[in-house]
Amino acid sequence: MKRKIPTQTVMEEVKCFVGSGKNVMLPVAGNSMRPFIIGDRDSAELHPITSPLKRGDAVLAWADGNHYVLHRIVAVDGDRLTLEGDGNVGLKEYCHSSDVIAKAIYAYNGSNGRKTKLTGRWAMTKWWLWRGVKLLKKAKYYATKKRF
Repeated sequence: MKRKIPTQTVMEEVKCFVGSGKNVMLPVAGNSMRPFIIGDRDSAELHPITSPLKRGDAVLAWADGNHYVLHRIVAVDGDRLTLEGDGNVGLKEYCHSSDVIAKAIYAYNGSNGRKTKLTGRWAMTKWWLWRGVKLLKKAKYYATKKRF
């Protein structure tokens, strides 16, 4: 029998482990990171932040001052970060760099055990290509929307 633990309790433990320099494997819920991370199937391997945060990094953060997200950084403006899930089209969230708990470096497929890197040259190339497809979908959606 699966036991559901409150998000706040889990995040406090994640902060504690990552803060002490340990990596954490965290099951992912939701589909905002599709197609790279599938909710209720995959897990993300979270690492302590050891380098400056940059565009394209997948991070676990306290967003908009009211919830936790595992999303990518799409813009950096000083200390302010703009986050967006890979599967979201146009839905952005915001936080400060101090609100970032960890970087997600790998995703583990829960059905076949396959490990996929979320960082590095090839991962960033795939992300940029996917992001382009998303932007085209968004443009097409707004082009077909009737305006009065």
